This record gives sequence, structure tokens and C-alpha cells, in this order.
Amino acid sequence: MRVFLLVFALVWNLALAFPRVGVHEGFTRLVFDLPKAEIEPSLSQEQDQLIVVFKGIKVAPLDQVVNSPEVVSVQTVSEGEGVRVVVRLKGPVEAKVVRYTDPERLVVDLTLKKEAASPAKPAPDPVRNRPPKPPKPVVLLDPGHGGIDPGMVGHVVEKEVVLDVALRLKRLLEREGIEVRLTRDRDMHLSPDKREDLSRRASMADSSQVNLFISIHVNATPTRTAQGVEVFYFGRAQDARVLSQVIRENGGGELGKRLTQEACTVAERILSDIVAQANQRYSQRLAETLGRHLSQVTGSPYRGSFPGDLFVLRYAKVPAVLVEIGFGDHVVEGRRLADPAYRERVAQGLLAGILTFLANGAYAR
Repeated sequence: MRVFLLVFALVWNLALAFPRVGVHEGFTRLVFDLPKAEIEPSLSQEQDQLIVVFKGIKVAPLDQVVNSPEVVSVQTVSEGEGVRVVVRLKGPVEAKVVRYTDPERLVVDLTLKKEAASPAKPAPDPVRNRPPKPPKPVVLLDPGHGGIDPGMVGHVVEKEVVLDVALRLKRLLEREGIEVRLTRDRDMHLSPDKREDLSRRASMADSSQVNLFISIHVNATPTRTAQGVEVFYFGRAQDARVLSQVIRENGGGELGKRLTQEACTVAERILSDIVAQANQRYSQRLAETLGRHLSQVTGSPYRGSFPGDLFVLRYAKVPAVLVEIGFGDHVVEGRRLADPAYRERVAQGLLAGILTFLANGAYAR
């Protein structure tokens, strides 16, 4: 499974910009996330600039300093009914352009032309001049609730189960060379105020140093008859059942309704922001991958992945999901969740989903 690290080196830069820029050994990669297949860009090279023009899309202006061997900076500016991207180059380059679908994106790899390369040098020392190791992916795990907030209480207490699963998953991920951070590593809350507690967790996913954000929870229903795995990604809730669950995860009662409305306002902005739309598609892919692998490993039914106005996911600029690992109030599944051996299988299922998602490079090939 460690082979996915080689792939991950090509998708390291997850800062959501237009374009997303990744600097790699021997080339600089530009990834343009596109809202639909009909968008056809035009590329031209003028002296020390590569210019890419897109018609029919709007993105926020941006000026990124890159300072790679191939690229000085990348500037994105509005132009009529479209956008112009100006890539300032350090010398003559060769551009390899590839179009991908699901999701739609244009990938441009820039390498210095051979005649622009540095003059021949003495043979390098094979030890001192080894290429740098690819950076470790960083996964942020959020064991839900904690401290004064127990979460759901049934055959298990949610805050205890999710912390145990997160610590098990952390151990498994670190064995695979993945760096893991936790929003909490013991029975604690980040703030006694629920809004502030969720905001602090959410803000940790708004970081260029994190690559995936996974919030772990235990489910419940008023009837206590449901069982299975559900995974949520940020977006407008599509049906009343999901909305009811979102309100519960956002604090419940009037507080939950208020925080859901705040998150809903953020979700509406996604409709006009193609960069946020791209991250939503990656989050949906992560949700599907986690849900199916968790179901396969544990034998718990996979109930699906759903968009939801979840307060804890609203800031995320990386693939981010909230996973309900089972129903703690179900007479069978709740008792399974109390079993340490079953919790280990839950952690193994989440591990398999994370490794598959990273290895597939779904969000930037």
C-alpha cells in the first residue's frame, strides 16, 4: 500500500486556487478545475509568458508567487465574460496539456526545454544529490463531540467510541507513512460553547498544511431501528431526513437550526465558485470511497453519501467529510460499536478508504 506515496507526490498541492499549482521534480504542474465539459481554453506562448484564456467562467483574481525552476508566478485576471491566466516563465518551456473528466479539469505540465537547461556539470554525488523524498500527506481526524458534549448516548456513548476509533486509525495511518493530526486526543471539548467548538474544529481544515479532513461520528434515529454507514460532504441538504440529522450534528434544537442556516449560506456560495465546486466533487468522491470500504470491512450496510450543511465542514479547502460509522442506538450495531475488536475493523475500513482515495489521485492527476 505504500506505493500510493509516489502518486501522492504529484498531487501534493491542494490549495484551492485557479489554477492549483504543484512544484515537482523536473516540472511545474497547473491544474484548472472546470465547471463543465464545454469550456475550451486557448493557450499561447509569448516570450517569457504562457497565456491561457477561458471563456464563459468567472473566478476570483489571484496572483501566486511560485518561484519554481520553470515558473516565476501565476496571475489570474477577469477578462470580459471569461478569465485570462498569465504564467510568467523563467525560460523557454515545453507544455504538456491533458484534459481529464470526472471531475472536469485541464492539467498543464511545464518543463524547461533542453537548450534552456544548465550547462553540463561534473557527475553528481549519488548520495548528496538524491532527489528529495515526497512530502508526507497530512490527514486531520476530528473525533466528534467530547468533554461536556457526549454526543449520542445509546448502547454506547458517541464521544468515547469516536475517540477510540480515531486513535486506532491514527496508528494505522502512521504505519503507512501518513502524518496524522487530531482535533482532540482525549475526552475534552475545544470550547464549552457549541458554535465556538465547531468553529475551532472547522478552522483546522482551512489550512494549506492539511490534505484531508475526516470528522468521525456515531449515528442515531428516533426509531432506533436503522443501522449502517453514512458519509456526508458539504453542500445543501437534499431531503428532510438529512436536514434533521444535520441539525442534530450542528448542536440540535434552536442552536442547531441557527448554525445550519449559517452553513447553508456558505453552501449557497459554492454555486457561483468553481473552485469550491471542484473541492465539493473531491469531497463527494472521498465520501463514496470511505463509505464503501468501511461497509466492506465491517459488514455494516452502506446507506450512501449525502450533501449536508454541516457547520464543521464549512471552512474546508481540502476534501472533507463527516462519516457516521454506525448507529449507536440500534440493538445489534450499537453493541458491536462497544466491542474493541469491531472498532479496530472500523479503523481498518477507514484506512482502506483513505489509501484508495490517495492512490487514485482523484483530485489532481
